[in-house]
Amino acid sequence: MKKLLTPTIAAAVVLGTMSSVSAMEIKSSDVHPMGYPTTEGIKYLGEKLGDWTNGRLSIKIFHSMQLGGEKEALEQVQIGALEMTRVSVGVVGPIVKEFDAFNLPYFFRDVNHMHKVTAGEIGQDLLNRLEGGGLIGLGYMDAGSRSFYNKVRPINKPADLKGLKIRVMQNPVFVELVNSLGGNGIQVSFSELYTALQTGVVDGAENNPPTLYNHKHYEIANHYSLTHHLIVPEIFVFSKKVWDTMSPLDQQLIRKASALTVEKVRDLWAKKEAGDFANLAKVGVKVNEVANKAPFIKATQVVRDNFAKKGDSFKKIIAAVAAVK
Repeated sequence: MKKLLTPTIAAAVVLGTMSSVSAMEIKSSDVHPMGYPTTEGIKYLGEKLGDWTNGRLSIKIFHSMQLGGEKEALEQVQIGALEMTRVSVGVVGPIVKEFDAFNLPYFFRDVNHMHKVTAGEIGQDLLNRLEGGGLIGLGYMDAGSRSFYNKVRPINKPADLKGLKIRVMQNPVFVELVNSLGGNGIQVSFSELYTALQTGVVDGAENNPPTLYNHKHYEIANHYSLTHHLIVPEIFVFSKKVWDTMSPLDQQLIRKASALTVEKVRDLWAKKEAGDFANLAKVGVKVNEVANKAPFIKATQVVRDNFAKKGDSFKKIIAAVAAVK
């Protein structure tokens, strides 16, 4: 069933067809290749904007780390050199500290719980607060659940991580997570991860099936242990510096297209995750489901406790998320 545009958005579409003076090509960055749910989601967003404005607004996607890693791209967005990017929540933790709650191990009960939180008041409040860091939060994207992969041995219990150097994103919460399980969390930019695995800087990493498969990390790290320790959404953001120069009508169009993109990526992600999980088996990755997650949950309790000790706002977000049914 086709969705009708609101009168205001319809007016914006009309204005978009009347003039090419304010034509704009929005540049967007992503570390993932085309065909990945997040890049396809941004492509879909661009198609919607193009349809609604007769091509006046468009998006050019710089995929596959063409503009560097997530941290580098985010910095470019903050200063207005790049209009938009998709990043892991861990990368914006230093901007809005409460975002790190989403990075806590075993924080969300399941994907449905995560959807309710991100689509509700909690999720929107965190996006709004990104403005203080020069960002306009447009929405959340699914990113599945994260588990450990490495080139040494399967992980079935926390003790199996002892002595392993595990790459984590550049966020202290991830370092603490791995260290709480007995491993050694090493901060490495995603753009450098394949080389880090090759050279032995790290023994493994933690991520979802599409990332392990599409970035070919399985060529080196072929043990994939399904700890499902994190269900973490990702976000796509716009440069506030650029946003403030745009008309309210164009801003509303981007908001509307972003809301549709959130739903689109959920569908794309579900299909991609199932397909790439099957692909991992085909290329010989040794997958093991961790049957007993209780020891992992217990060992990482210190991470959740330490987060709560940071202050009242941190305690409140933990309690608020837990209360979402």
